Amino acid sequence: KTPPGLLGMLSHVSLCGEAQANAGSCESASQIGTTTVSAGAGEHPFYLSGRVYLTGPYNGAPFGLSVVVPAVAGPFNLGNVIVRAAIDIDPQTAALTITSGPLPQIIDGVPTRLRTVNVAVNRPEFTFNATNCSAQQIQATISGSGGGSSAAASPYTPSGCAALPFDPSLSASTAPTTSKAYGASLDVKIAQKPGEANIQKVELEIPMALPTRDSTLNKACLEAQFNADPAGCPHGSVIGTAKAVTPALDVPLTGPAILVSHGGAAFPDVEYVLQGQGVTIILDGKTQIKDGVTYSRFETVPDAPISSFETSLPEGPYSILGTNFPASANESTCRVNLVMPTIIVGQNGAQRTQNTRIAPSGCPLTVSVAKTKSEGSILVVTLQASAAGRVRISGAGLKTTTRSVKAGTQTVRVFLTRSGRAKARKRTKVPLTVRLTAGRQAASKTTAVKL
Repeated sequence: KTPPGLLGMLSHVSLCGEAQANAGSCESASQIGTTTVSAGAGEHPFYLSGRVYLTGPYNGAPFGLSVVVPAVAGPFNLGNVIVRAAIDIDPQTAALTITSGPLPQIIDGVPTRLRTVNVAVNRPEFTFNATNCSAQQIQATISGSGGGSSAAASPYTPSGCAALPFDPSLSASTAPTTSKAYGASLDVKIAQKPGEANIQKVELEIPMALPTRDSTLNKACLEAQFNADPAGCPHGSVIGTAKAVTPALDVPLTGPAILVSHGGAAFPDVEYVLQGQGVTIILDGKTQIKDGVTYSRFETVPDAPISSFETSLPEGPYSILGTNFPASANESTCRVNLVMPTIIVGQNGAQRTQNTRIAPSGCPLTVSVAKTKSEGSILVVTLQASAAGRVRISGAGLKTTTRSVKAGTQTVRVFLTRSGRAKARKRTKVPLTVRLTAGRQAASKTTAVKL
């Protein structure tokens, strides 16, 4: 049993087929290591060397091993000794359990008298360490040919985790319109760069304007059904989908987001069932609702590299999110400022905190002047932009100014011309035009302001 985070880059290896694995004829593209076996009686056992290959599904597990050792001792050639092993992956932690078949005790009537078995997983750029440097163990259970067994363990503590960078990005968006019948949507994306500490926890505080719908919570799947077969959960408990891209696998992990009622828990959890290349990972999101605000906490994210994670919680009859907008918003997210406080914690303890704006997608581009303030030869313009882009401010007595702006409230300082300074002394009103350009869209607004 390996500790969480000690894994292999499966995308760097070709999987040996079942027929070749059983025959001991795997190609070098699937070799991940070597083995050395000592056998024989007396003080000087005989040493044999072999190779270790990674295989596809074996004995009910998504992956396996084929360990091939040529049993050749001087003039005696007993052929290849092949031992198979299954590699299971824990769906909560992604830790590995590797279980071998029986080691041969007699080959063609010759007792093997195994003394030591050493396996070195030494393929370049295959194994990677955990990014959590807490003390852990590699554990094993060794069974004897006579039926007894013995437990063993070896300490495993990586170092240098604190020095790993941790700068994940998290963005969120929602559809521009909502309704009482179909609720609101929420799309969230997390991305990381190679070489960062892996993510351990994510906490989201969904704004009160997007409350959790009781009608959907009541359709949660029962824990017993989910544990037996998530595919058998009621249709109404499936609230969305997700996709996780990892450099460790050749394909993304994809699957549904399912509401699951766990015994005495006050609210159902959101369980993501992600599958790909024979691997199943379950992400558990704890749910808490307090004073109309929904808190979603993923506290046990596996210590594994993720390039990106995207989840989509769509509108519809089973939407998990409703709306609680002011009447002036007219059920349009374009008219509401949606902010989601967010905490992301790395496996190395690093933490990133941000207020994530839930950006409405597909809204018409708008820009307006909220207020202005004169400061001598400068006019301070506070404007509202519906999207990030380039803003151009112009007007009589103003020096035309262009700036890059983000979505939301922005402040831009505009210098007055000579004629503008003269107008300012008389507190003259002049037309001010603000033009926002974002991609192929543009919007402008002209307002009379006092210099």
